[in-house]
Amino acid sequence: MLSQETAAQTPQIQFWNIDRLTFYARNPRKNDAAVDRMCASIREFGFKCPVLARSDGTVVDGHLRLKAARKLGSWPGGDTSSIPVVLCDEWSPAQVKAFRLLVNRSVTWAAFDEELLAFELQELNEAEFDLSLTGFDPKEIDDLLRYSVGLIVVGDRRSAAISSKVLPLPSSLALLPLRVCQRLTPVTPMPVPSN
Repeated sequence: MLSQETAAQTPQIQFWNIDRLTFYARNPRKNDAAVDRMCASIREFGFKCPVLARSDGTVVDGHLRLKAARKLGSWPGGDTSSIPVVLCDEWSPAQVKAFRLLVNRSVTWAAFDEELLAFELQELNEAEFDLSLTGFDPKEIDDLLRYSVGLIVVGDRRSAAISSKVLPLPSSLALLPLRVCQRLTPVTPMPVPSN
């Protein structure tokens, strides 16, 4: 357990050359197939999540981000030859091992509210944002957009989504992308029945 004094310390972000960092040889997470997706994320958002490491350079968390940084290097508009690092030297070797497992396992603890997720993706789609940068697979995105396109929001979208005042689209339109539905000739909306 960490002392209160150690736990209260604010982590200091340092910038390290990527060659100074080494992968933990027994990292159980298999992520080579995700490197290109992480590269796209770093190109879009920058390298914002620091790698957690020990002073000797051994990575505690951030193996995938480090792999992507090494693959990217420098490019017009970006450089990942030096990345943010937070040291975890106050942790015991057992805490480091446990944290490696925890940080990778914890992403499976929570579920998405699919209706709210669909609305978020719908708004990104309307903004013509590259949805592949959300971390979802194309099929997941299509399924969620199909779900959100299957709903016509009456009045203000956000208040309608929160108050659940939505009308289903005719099934012939349910598979059309939102941008196509928006270009259809507008019709006078039907009143929404109250419950």
